[in-house]
Amino acid sequence: MLKEEIYDLIEVYKEASLDSKKHDNFRSLQWDKHYEKNNKFLNTDNLINFRKNQVLSRGLDDAMNLQNKLNLIEALDYFESNFLRRTLPEKNIGNSNFSENFLGYYFDYGIIHHLKWFEIIEKYIVSEMNVMEIGGGFGSLARIIIQNTNTKYFLIDLPEANLLSNYYLQSFFPQKKIFNYKNFKETGITDQIDKFDIFILPPHVLEKIEIPINFVINTRSFMEMDLDVIGKYFDYIQKHITEDGFFLNINRYVETNVDGQLFETKFSKGEWRYLYQYPYDDFWKVKISEKSFLQPQIHFLFTQRSSTKGDIMNEINRIKTDKKIYTPYSTPKIKFSLIYFKIKRILWLIIKKISVFIIGKKYIKKIAKILYNIAVHKK
Repeated sequence: MLKEEIYDLIEVYKEASLDSKKHDNFRSLQWDKHYEKNNKFLNTDNLINFRKNQVLSRGLDDAMNLQNKLNLIEALDYFESNFLRRTLPEKNIGNSNFSENFLGYYFDYGIIHHLKWFEIIEKYIVSEMNVMEIGGGFGSLARIIIQNTNTKYFLIDLPEANLLSNYYLQSFFPQKKIFNYKNFKETGITDQIDKFDIFILPPHVLEKIEIPINFVINTRSFMEMDLDVIGKYFDYIQKHITEDGFFLNINRYVETNVDGQLFETKFSKGEWRYLYQYPYDDFWKVKISEKSFLQPQIHFLFTQRSSTKGDIMNEINRIKTDKKIYTPYSTPKIKFSLIYFKIKRILWLIIKKISVFIIGKKYIKKIAKILYNIAVHKK
């Protein structure tokens, strides 16, 4: 992107950020603190390098969670080679220093989840659907879907995330027309749907998007919100979803702070957030309900809208009463898990250093190439 275009995106962010403060009930305590000092989002170099050391993408980017390259290479084997070739990015937009380049494709721990989720839902996304992702972060899952489907894509997130996704997606898809908050302020959205491909907007304008939605996605962000805010999103979803529309909800069974204390939002302090509290109405049929890929503390709940009463309440009740799900969330269990995680992280770093010292970085890359070639020849 040209520098002038980047300056324009920052100006859009400034205006959206200012207006969003009038509607800050959409921002959780976690993100309120996280973005308390947000002047770094006004720096063009930071935007260009927003994934480098997670200077702007911290909290939206899992790339650094698995720094052991040998484990990362093994993760390639979760997917077929043809799928990887059409879904992995060929650019390192944001210049993540935790992404590995395998034969011209970039791969990191964060994208593993997005690849698996798309692999599961791809067959349900058909041409010319309106897809809405609430809390889409910097646009990693959106890129995969846009690259492989013919849809109109709506991203609803806080201004900081929208700045990153606007830059990220425009860099990947320079031919696509992106409608952002500046466009919304100038023209509204009602008559603009047919003129644009991607829509990136803050939550406070959600009610202005009066169109049928065929596919709604929320991955790991409802769990950070106050229940009242979740309720507003559910009201919108259940009002605007098409008769046979789909809803992908990937969130924690229980949300707590990392030290095991009660989860807090700006408006409701000291409350646990349970997945079974999400306000589904009766008119959903469960397509898939299982623990999320590589994240057993998170549930993958995929439902389809129905004109008659579905089985969603039975499934919600099953999740609510499954004691095995909630045992790990007792405070002693959480503290033990944190200690275990820290020890495991230290061991990973030691193994990484030893591996690089013994066999060298070049040989590690050679192993990656061999594994990739094996995957290519799989039938």
